[in-house]
Amino acid sequence: MSGIDNALQIQGWMEESDLRWLAAHAALASRIVEVGCWRGRSTTCLADNTPGVVYAVDHWQGSEEHQPVDAERLYKMFLDQMAGYISAGKVIPMRMPSVAAARELSAQSLTFDLVFIDASHDSDSVRADILSWKPLVAPGGLLCGHDAGYGPVMTALAELLPDRLPNECSMWQVRL
Repeated sequence: MSGIDNALQIQGWMEESDLRWLAAHAALASRIVEVGCWRGRSTTCLADNTPGVVYAVDHWQGSEEHQPVDAERLYKMFLDQMAGYISAGKVIPMRMPSVAAARELSAQSLTFDLVFIDASHDSDSVRADILSWKPLVAPGGLLCGHDAGYGPVMTALAELLPDRLPNECSMWQVRL
């Protein structure tokens, strides 16, 4: 069984090539935060491949491009999907807005080897996520995200991370 087989069983937008990329980078990270989890496809990939833990941050209300959403149903689906990972201590759900979660984890003096951003895709939200989470990336850690090539995401990246590494698949990345 490959490191993405479980993730491929979950409905989501991330392609197999993106999951393979994520799995390879998760294998090198002990503490990961994922911003935007939806049903848990990428969360599963991260949890199956890291030797450590994944903090799963989402409000489960969906972004504007995914409305209307039944947030309670969506969150329950995520929790059901993640039950084994949560009970094993591999996944720690944080049901709150991204910026609030960054403040909370910063107050705990936590840093992360990998921060993966795939939440709201409008430029303002992507900017807020990058600005909130970048200080929590450990030295030498990876700040990355999904949907490289999508206009609003690229606008925020060009403004805040002009020296990022070349995109791979539909992933953007910068080593800090």
